[in-house]
Amino acid sequence: MKSALIANGHIHDLSWIKPLLKGYSRIIAVDGGLRYCKEMTILPNLIIGDFDSAPKELLDEYAVPKISLKREKDETDLEAALIHEINLGAERLTIFGGWGGRIDHSLTNALLLTRFPEQVQIETEQEIVFAIEASAKIRCKKGQTLSLLPICGPVSGINTKGLKWELNEGAMGPHFIGISNVCLQEEISIEIEEGVLLCSLLKI
Repeated sequence: MKSALIANGHIHDLSWIKPLLKGYSRIIAVDGGLRYCKEMTILPNLIIGDFDSAPKELLDEYAVPKISLKREKDETDLEAALIHEINLGAERLTIFGGWGGRIDHSLTNALLLTRFPEQVQIETEQEIVFAIEASAKIRCKKGQTLSLLPICGPVSGINTKGLKWELNEGAMGPHFIGISNVCLQEEISIEIEEGVLLCSLLKI
């Protein structure tokens, strides 16, 4: 099962998202992300949030299941939505509207990816962002730009295959970050001995 989560971050152009949503089993509106669903004339399977950014009159328009969260809680609305869908059996989850606006929200969403390596990704008009640990094979296109960023601490024992600038027992941290590498084949393999990498794959 694949779930698409429509969050409340900045989305400047919705036209590229609507066709992609056809490939998902479930569409989840996360609080103010419901406004984007309305603009795209998309009927979500679920609306979840503390509803501090989704107007009541808009919520009343949708006769779909709703989960109302407390305003004062330890997790964000998006985090609660991810956990809900994973508990339902979602194997792949994509967050749209997960970037932009408040930087603390954006960085929190990036950190959320590290809890669900390769299972959860953030997709924007320009890129797809996800986390990897241990090992991963990444499907891509020749010439695509791939950046590898250390997150949650230093990363060591990095070995890559299929990139223009390969790493052999490489290490990343505050003083070395793998920005703008280039994919040379249609599948890239990455192995990590310790730590987590945040991957940004630019769209062509």
